[in-house]
Amino acid sequence: MTGPSAAVLLPDPWTASDVKLFRAWLAEMLTNDIDDWWLLREPSEVGWQTASLATGPMLVEPGAWDPEDPDEAVHLASAVGFLPGAEVVLASATNGVDDHRFLAHLAVAVAQRHRGLIDLTGPLPVPPPAGVNALEAVDSGAGIEQWWATSRDTLAALGGAWHEIPYVTAGGTTAIYHVVDADLLTAWLAHPRFRMVK
Repeated sequence: MTGPSAAVLLPDPWTASDVKLFRAWLAEMLTNDIDDWWLLREPSEVGWQTASLATGPMLVEPGAWDPEDPDEAVHLASAVGFLPGAEVVLASATNGVDDHRFLAHLAVAVAQRHRGLIDLTGPLPVPPPAGVNALEAVDSGAGIEQWWATSRDTLAALGGAWHEIPYVTAGGTTAIYHVVDADLLTAWLAHPRFRMVK
């Protein structure tokens, strides 16, 4: 994937019938391209009032939730109050400004319809604070805590509910991702520095 991604965490497992109904609902606003890839047809159906846009295909893949880190399930359930029974993975094939907005609007629509929470797949993506080099923070961890603190401060100012989930990366370091509700992501959409995690 070359664009942003997120996942909507759902409290209950989904059956084949649930997936079929979900795909029928998607078809009301999106055009099925191939398999789980969809094209935006009607922006207003996902709460997006825009006259002109340029978006690429979006992967919309419902399935079972599967944590990468064994302790992640414990941290997530403790933070959000439930262990997800399913998730809907959303990932854009392209990385334009409109792709980030399409992803966020679709995540909000899915979360509202199915009582879900939105896994941003990383910390809320704000620019690094002054004095923190983004590449160094990602590569060596230098300044990453300050960057995460900026992300937390922005989340707190947006309103809505959010949770921070720690996990262990493949390299053995601790990282975090944020899980937010639809209200918070809607507020983030209106923020001048809005973007999703790529």
